[in-house]
Amino acid sequence: MPELEELKFHCNNCFGERKHTVLFTKSFRHDEREVESERIQFSEIDKYLLIECKGCESIGLIVDHWSSASGGDYIEQYPPKKIKKEPEWLFELMLSEMFLNPFKTDFLREIYTALRNNTPRLAVIGIRALLEQLMIENVGDNGSFVKNLNKFEEHGFLSKVQRAAAEPLIEAGHASTHRGFKAKTEEIVYLLNVIENLIESIYVNHEQAKKINVPPRKT
Repeated sequence: MPELEELKFHCNNCFGERKHTVLFTKSFRHDEREVESERIQFSEIDKYLLIECKGCESIGLIVDHWSSASGGDYIEQYPPKKIKKEPEWLFELMLSEMFLNPFKTDFLREIYTALRNNTPRLAVIGIRALLEQLMIENVGDNGSFVKNLNKFEEHGFLSKVQRAAAEPLIEAGHASTHRGFKAKTEEIVYLLNVIENLIESIYVNHEQAKKINVPPRKT
Protein backbone atom coordinates (compact mmCIF):
# COMPACT_ATOMS: atom_id res chain seq x y z
CA MET A 1 0.00 0.00 0.00
CA PRO A 2 1.52 3.37 -1.03
CA GLU A 3 2.37 5.85 1.71
CA LEU A 4 -0.31 8.52 2.10
CA GLU A 5 0.62 12.15 1.55
CA GLU A 6 0.73 14.50 4.55
CA LEU A 7 0.02 18.24 4.35
CA LYS A 8 -0.54 20.99 6.90
CA PHE A 9 -3.99 22.59 7.21
CA HIS A 10 -6.01 24.34 9.89
CA CYS A 11 -7.95 22.00 12.21
CA ASN A 12 -11.10 23.41 13.82
CA ASN A 13 -10.99 20.84 16.64
CA CYS A 14 -7.31 21.17 17.52
CA PHE A 15 -7.62 24.87 16.61
CA GLY A 16 -4.41 25.47 14.74
CA GLU A 17 -2.23 24.31 11.87
CA ARG A 18 -1.86 20.52 12.08
CA LYS A 19 -0.54 17.73 9.89
CA HIS A 20 -3.30 16.04 7.89
CA THR A 21 -3.26 12.77 5.99
CA VAL A 22 -4.62 13.06 2.45
CA LEU A 23 -7.04 10.12 2.18
CA PHE A 24 -8.30 10.73 -1.34
CA THR A 25 -7.77 13.19 -4.20
CA LYS A 26 -9.58 13.87 -7.43
CA SER A 27 -9.17 16.62 -10.01
CA PHE A 28 -11.53 18.10 -12.57
CA ARG A 29 -10.34 20.19 -15.52
CA HIS A 30 -12.46 22.51 -17.63
CA ASP A 31 -11.20 24.08 -20.88
CA GLU A 32 -12.87 26.70 -23.03
CA ARG A 33 -11.81 26.62 -26.68
CA GLU A 34 -12.18 28.89 -29.66
CA VAL A 35 -14.96 27.73 -31.97
CA GLU A 36 -12.94 27.72 -35.20
CA SER A 37 -9.38 26.91 -34.16
CA GLU A 38 -10.17 24.76 -31.11
CA ARG A 39 -7.34 26.58 -29.38
CA ILE A 40 -7.69 26.67 -25.58
CA GLN A 41 -8.67 30.15 -24.41
CA PHE A 42 -9.23 29.44 -20.74
CA SER A 43 -8.55 26.58 -18.36
CA GLU A 44 -9.45 25.87 -14.77
CA ILE A 45 -8.66 22.93 -12.51
CA ASP A 46 -10.37 21.99 -9.26
CA LYS A 47 -8.47 19.54 -7.09
CA TYR A 48 -10.41 17.95 -4.21
CA LEU A 49 -8.56 16.52 -1.20
CA LEU A 50 -10.27 14.50 1.52
CA ILE A 51 -8.12 14.97 4.64
CA GLU A 52 -7.88 13.56 8.17
CA CYS A 53 -6.23 15.41 11.07
CA LYS A 54 -3.39 13.40 12.59
CA GLY A 55 -4.22 14.84 16.00
CA CYS A 56 -7.98 14.46 16.50
CA GLU A 57 -8.81 12.37 13.36
CA SER A 58 -11.50 14.81 12.21
CA ILE A 59 -12.32 14.73 8.49
CA GLY A 60 -12.30 17.75 6.19
CA LEU A 61 -12.30 18.72 2.53
CA ILE A 62 -9.86 20.98 0.73
CA VAL A 63 -10.64 22.41 -2.72
CA ASP A 64 -7.65 23.79 -4.59
CA HIS A 65 -8.86 26.07 -7.42
CA TRP A 66 -6.53 27.05 -10.27
CA SER A 67 -7.31 29.04 -13.40
CA SER A 68 -5.23 30.29 -16.32
CA ALA A 69 -6.81 33.72 -15.88
CA SER A 70 -5.46 34.22 -12.36
CA GLY A 71 -2.37 32.08 -12.75
CA GLY A 72 -2.53 31.15 -9.09
CA ASP A 73 -4.23 28.88 -6.59
CA TYR A 74 -7.21 29.65 -4.39
CA ILE A 75 -7.77 27.29 -1.46
CA GLU A 76 -11.16 26.63 0.15
CA GLN A 77 -11.64 24.51 3.26
CA TYR A 78 -14.76 22.69 4.48
CA PRO A 79 -15.97 22.96 7.17
CA PRO A 80 -14.87 26.62 6.96
CA LYS A 81 -11.90 27.63 9.09
CA LYS A 82 -12.89 28.78 12.58
CA ILE A 83 -11.36 32.14 13.47
CA LYS A 84 -12.32 31.94 17.13
CA LYS A 85 -13.22 29.08 19.45
CA GLU A 86 -16.73 29.02 20.83
CA PRO A 87 -16.74 29.55 24.62
CA GLU A 88 -16.87 26.43 26.77
CA TRP A 89 -20.02 27.65 28.53
CA LEU A 90 -22.06 27.97 25.32
CA PHE A 91 -23.49 24.44 25.48
CA GLU A 92 -24.36 24.86 29.16
CA LEU A 93 -26.17 28.11 28.36
CA MET A 94 -28.06 26.44 25.53
CA LEU A 95 -29.24 23.63 27.83
CA SER A 96 -30.36 26.07 30.54
CA GLU A 97 -32.46 28.08 28.07
CA MET A 98 -33.57 25.33 25.72
CA PHE A 99 -37.26 25.61 26.61
CA LEU A 100 -37.25 29.35 27.34
CA ASN A 101 -35.82 31.82 24.84
CA PRO A 102 -32.48 30.58 23.50
CA PHE A 103 -31.81 33.67 21.40
CA LYS A 104 -28.34 34.18 22.86
CA THR A 105 -26.92 30.86 21.67
CA ASP A 106 -28.74 31.19 18.33
CA PHE A 107 -27.34 34.70 17.85
CA LEU A 108 -23.80 33.68 18.76
CA ARG A 109 -23.78 30.68 16.43
CA GLU A 110 -25.05 32.82 13.56
CA ILE A 111 -22.27 35.33 14.29
CA TYR A 112 -19.63 32.56 14.31
CA THR A 113 -21.01 31.30 10.98
CA ALA A 114 -20.84 34.80 9.48
CA LEU A 115 -17.23 35.12 10.64
CA ARG A 116 -16.24 31.71 9.22
CA ASN A 117 -17.85 32.55 5.87
CA ASN A 118 -15.98 35.86 5.57
CA THR A 119 -19.00 38.15 5.98
CA PRO A 120 -17.60 40.63 8.54
CA ARG A 121 -20.36 43.23 8.20
CA LEU A 122 -23.03 40.65 9.04
CA ALA A 123 -20.96 39.48 12.03
CA VAL A 124 -20.59 43.02 13.44
CA ILE A 125 -24.24 43.92 12.86
CA GLY A 126 -25.20 40.66 14.58
CA ILE A 127 -23.02 41.45 17.62
CA ARG A 128 -24.64 44.88 18.01
CA ALA A 129 -28.13 43.38 17.61
CA LEU A 130 -27.33 40.76 20.24
CA LEU A 131 -26.27 43.49 22.69
CA GLU A 132 -29.58 45.26 22.12
CA GLN A 133 -31.54 42.07 22.75
CA LEU A 134 -29.60 41.47 25.98
CA MET A 135 -30.52 44.94 27.19
CA ILE A 136 -34.20 44.58 26.31
CA GLU A 137 -34.40 41.20 28.05
CA ASN A 138 -32.99 42.62 31.28
CA VAL A 139 -34.27 46.22 31.46
CA GLY A 140 -37.04 46.33 28.86
CA ASP A 141 -37.30 48.51 25.77
CA ASN A 142 -36.87 52.15 26.77
CA GLY A 143 -37.40 53.61 23.33
CA SER A 144 -33.87 53.91 21.95
CA PHE A 145 -30.53 52.13 21.95
CA VAL A 146 -28.86 54.84 24.06
CA LYS A 147 -31.67 54.85 26.64
CA ASN A 148 -31.50 51.05 26.86
CA LEU A 149 -27.73 51.27 27.33
CA ASN A 150 -28.04 53.85 30.10
CA LYS A 151 -30.69 51.80 31.90
CA PHE A 152 -28.57 48.67 31.47
CA GLU A 153 -25.68 50.43 33.21
CA GLU A 154 -27.92 51.93 35.92
CA HIS A 155 -29.20 48.47 36.86
CA GLY A 156 -25.66 47.16 37.29
CA PHE A 157 -25.54 44.84 34.27
CA LEU A 158 -22.79 46.94 32.73
CA SER A 159 -19.89 48.47 34.67
CA LYS A 160 -18.16 51.66 33.57
CA VAL A 161 -15.18 49.60 32.44
CA GLN A 162 -17.43 47.27 30.44
CA ARG A 163 -19.25 50.21 28.89
CA ALA A 164 -15.95 51.72 27.76
CA ALA A 165 -15.02 48.36 26.23
CA ALA A 166 -18.43 48.12 24.54
CA GLU A 167 -18.27 51.56 22.90
CA PRO A 168 -16.25 50.29 19.88
CA LEU A 169 -18.82 47.48 19.51
CA ILE A 170 -21.65 49.99 19.36
CA GLU A 171 -19.86 52.30 16.92
CA ALA A 172 -18.71 49.44 14.70
CA GLY A 173 -22.26 48.08 14.48
CA HIS A 174 -23.60 51.52 13.58
CA ALA A 175 -20.88 52.10 10.99
CA SER A 176 -21.42 48.65 9.41
CA THR A 177 -25.15 49.32 9.11
CA HIS A 178 -25.08 52.88 7.83
CA ARG A 179 -21.62 53.52 6.33
CA GLY A 180 -20.56 50.15 4.95
CA PHE A 181 -17.74 49.74 7.48
CA LYS A 182 -15.88 46.43 7.07
CA ALA A 183 -14.10 45.36 10.26
CA LYS A 184 -10.90 43.34 10.23
CA THR A 185 -10.88 39.82 11.63
CA GLU A 186 -8.94 40.79 14.77
CA GLU A 187 -11.39 43.66 15.38
CA ILE A 188 -14.37 41.31 15.18
CA VAL A 189 -12.66 38.89 17.57
CA TYR A 190 -12.31 41.77 20.06
CA LEU A 191 -16.00 42.67 19.70
CA LEU A 192 -16.95 39.01 20.18
CA ASN A 193 -14.84 38.86 23.33
CA VAL A 194 -16.73 41.86 24.71
CA ILE A 195 -20.19 40.41 24.11
CA GLU A 196 -19.17 36.92 25.28
CA ASN A 197 -17.73 38.31 28.52
CA LEU A 198 -20.94 40.24 29.09
CA ILE A 199 -23.12 37.16 28.56
CA GLU A 200 -20.87 35.06 30.77
CA SER A 201 -20.95 37.57 33.64
CA ILE A 202 -24.76 38.00 33.55
CA TYR A 203 -26.02 34.52 32.73
CA VAL A 204 -23.28 31.96 33.36
CA ASN A 205 -21.24 33.17 36.33
CA HIS A 206 -24.36 34.37 38.13
CA GLU A 207 -25.91 30.89 37.98
CA GLN A 208 -22.67 29.13 38.90
CA ALA A 209 -22.21 31.39 41.92
CA LYS A 210 -25.52 30.10 43.31
CA LYS A 211 -24.10 26.57 43.37
CA ILE A 212 -21.16 27.45 45.62
CA ASN A 213 -21.91 26.19 49.10
CA VAL A 214 -19.88 28.48 51.39
CA PRO A 215 -20.10 27.53 55.10
CA PRO A 216 -21.36 30.37 57.33
CA ARG A 217 -18.98 32.26 59.60
CA LYS A 218 -18.78 31.09 63.18
CA THR A 219 -20.15 33.58 65.66
